[in-house]
Amino acid sequence: MLKDRLVGIWQLVSVEGLLPDGSRNYPYGQNPLGILMYDRHGNMVVQLMDRDRTSFESADLKEGTAQEAKDALAGAVAYFGTYETEEQTDTVCHHIKGSVFPNWIGTVQRRKATVERNRLVLSTNPLPMGGHESVVVLEWHRMALSSDPSDCSGR
Repeated sequence: MLKDRLVGIWQLVSVEGLLPDGSRNYPYGQNPLGILMYDRHGNMVVQLMDRDRTSFESADLKEGTAQEAKDALAGAVAYFGTYETEEQTDTVCHHIKGSVFPNWIGTVQRRKATVERNRLVLSTNPLPMGGHESVVVLEWHRMALSSDPSDCSGR
């Protein structure tokens, strides 16, 4: 079953936007950073971002300039909620409870899912992003669970 194959922690490999004219763009850069988690109880969380986003001048989380905040939001997406699968169409439906993009809260985001061993590819329906309608294709790699807990020293 698709749901059983999705359960786990996934590390982002790539994000490509496929535009109607056949060209591609990279909405989160050529080397994006991200994590996706699905649990057995139907909960999910995802974060992805451009690895090369510019830091704010201030170290205060609430004190970025309007431009800094705009750039940070444009370079990242994060949301959480629940999920269900449609086995007959290999689709995963994300029921969004919270998102940095407020317009997605309360919506269902559908993703075509292909799972082959430790590789997951999710594809969106066409959606507006950066002034273009594009199909976004996200490739993920299953992370191995570590049996060595780390401390808070940052090592």
